[in-house]
Amino acid sequence: MPAQCAEFDTRLAEAVQRRVPLVRRPYAQIADELGVGERHLLERLAALRGEGGVIREIAGIFDAAAFGYSQALVALRVKADSADAAGRIAAAHPGVSHCYKRTHRYNLWLTLATSPRSALGLERTACVLAGLCGADSHMLLPSLKRYKLQVRFGAAQTPENNEPPSGGGRPPRPGDLADDQLRAVRALQMDLPNEPEPFAAVAATIAMDADELLVHGADFLAAGWMRRYAAVLHHRAAGAASNVLTAWRVAPADADRAGAICASRPQVSHCYLRPPAKDWPYTLYTMIHGRDRAECERVIADLAASAALADRAELWTAAEFKKQRVRLFGDEEPRWEAEHR
Repeated sequence: MPAQCAEFDTRLAEAVQRRVPLVRRPYAQIADELGVGERHLLERLAALRGEGGVIREIAGIFDAAAFGYSQALVALRVKADSADAAGRIAAAHPGVSHCYKRTHRYNLWLTLATSPRSALGLERTACVLAGLCGADSHMLLPSLKRYKLQVRFGAAQTPENNEPPSGGGRPPRPGDLADDQLRAVRALQMDLPNEPEPFAAVAATIAMDADELLVHGADFLAAGWMRRYAAVLHHRAAGAASNVLTAWRVAPADADRAGAICASRPQVSHCYLRPPAKDWPYTLYTMIHGRDRAECERVIADLAASAALADRAELWTAAEFKKQRVRLFGDEEPRWEAEHR
């Protein structure tokens, strides 16, 4: 690839990670901002979205908790020779967005969300999954505080924080949402097509006019119910080939200080405070990405020294079974529960 083309592709990937504007011709607007024609941008975007490309999807990134979803990190201890099968079983749940085999006695880690309409709820769902996976122990680790959530790579890194939404909207209850709002949430989670007026195609799938869908999108952003509308990258294709979830033991009085230090590092994409468990004293969680294992190890050493953190568990990724955002208000959850409860 010519250097000039590679440089533009980097700029384009960074631009769409930051935001894709909610207008009828979003790619034309981005093209204008980057100083190129819309046709050229669409061609390069298609290349970045193709097989082996860096862009996984372009869609709305919603705050599931704002819609009444319950969420937690779940750790399971399964037999080593059945971990792969267990990972595939866990990944089949529609509320599991991430599922990894990791190097620890707790060797299967997943993020789980259940909707306010769930018949099982979060705790019972975790128990059912543990049983289906043949786990002899599991931990439910909900978030107590978020210090950083950043799923962007490169120069487009701007963390989402715990500040209230600038729009001032109150979190909705599911019953508060009108039918057109629910349909708009579902539509805005679809992967945006690579065509001049992509929102028209998305809106057509729910029998809605594109302008009406865009108004809903703007309202969701203003209320803080949608964090952003943007691209999500394949982190390995974007240069972060190695990653490790590091859980730190920290005194409650030191958690905010240590969390702020950890969150300040660009290699840390997620930083959360979670409760301890019976045989698990760790409460501060950092997701670290690097070009290779050595870079991740350097970041761990830096955090340990800078935040005065000594005791930790390093949970290196051994296999990835799922990495896909939960589709809010879909019909997969009731089908899964009917089959497994």
